[in-house]
Amino acid sequence: MVALLVLATGCAARTTDSPWRELSPPQRDARVLEFVRTADGVLALGSIPHGDARTPAAWASADGTRWQPLPVRGESPYAKLAELISAGTGDRTVVLGRSFGGAHSNPRMTIWSGDGRGLTEYPQAMEMFGGPHAIAVSAAAALGGTDLLIGDWDGPQGRYGAAFWTSGNGADWERHAEDPALSSAPGEQTGAAAVTTGPAGFVIVGETLRDNVLRPLEWTSSDGIAWQRHELAGSNAVAAQIGCGAVGCTVFGQSIGAEQHLLCWPSPDAEPVSGPAAAAVDTLQVVPTATRVLGLAVLDHTVRLQSVTANCTDWQSIPLPVGTAAARMVALPSGLLLATTDDDRSRLWLHALP
Repeated sequence: MVALLVLATGCAARTTDSPWRELSPPQRDARVLEFVRTADGVLALGSIPHGDARTPAAWASADGTRWQPLPVRGESPYAKLAELISAGTGDRTVVLGRSFGGAHSNPRMTIWSGDGRGLTEYPQAMEMFGGPHAIAVSAAAALGGTDLLIGDWDGPQGRYGAAFWTSGNGADWERHAEDPALSSAPGEQTGAAAVTTGPAGFVIVGETLRDNVLRPLEWTSSDGIAWQRHELAGSNAVAAQIGCGAVGCTVFGQSIGAEQHLLCWPSPDAEPVSGPAAAAVDTLQVVPTATRVLGLAVLDHTVRLQSVTANCTDWQSIPLPVGTAAARMVALPSGLLLATTDDDRSRLWLHALP
């Protein structure tokens, strides 16, 4: 049996031969589904058990090792059952929550806003994010005073396609389902997969289906309102996640076919670079560091951590500390903070930045 080394307060244990150090969780049985950097450190977002259900929860830390719970004030019935799944930080922190219920047990999205002192839900009209035309609301980002959510919507012409929502105060939202760059034109179907912010503003990645062929797309906007579409190189492929550093952004996605490959685009004009192959590939997250770009992906139902250079070469696999059903990470000055999550709870780990 591998011996365990007991660490100082704020840490749990490290196996003697592992580069991962296990940290104490933010709270007993916490599920951590998202990290977001703030001016004061990092927020962890997710849920905690409450009877037979779970309730939304958030925690703040200066370095990822010691956590303080944040007040989370839900106003609507679905908010009290939500898990917090995506966030972005600009002038304030915008958070997307998700619960399940109603007649069809469809996802019910809740919108939260706040800062390092707490989060408040702002209930929305049912058909702002739901109703008969809703397809998905999937991710959040923020830049300055603009909060942004992305997803997919069944537009007025009956064409399902990429859509986005904007807010200038975190409470009042406007849906944009007919944007000329994002929405589906005749003969195509667009989809938005992920959003972040970079040197030029907001960046969304996704795909378009034309003539039964999937093609990867990237959309950029300096203000979250006016968007430009860029078709990435490659076909029978999708752009699934994006991460941006100080000078540029890296896109991860996958090819579509009997054997799928993890793909990496170092810039919008570059050819994709192929990575590991598997029967099934699902890209989870991209995080640039000062020297490498890290990507979490599910390969044949197993979460893997990949590392590449800024030009998407020199693929390396970094073993995770444990097998896990889901994972989320954030780069901090103290190292790479990782949450591994199974059905009941999350575990936190710290690794030196690759």
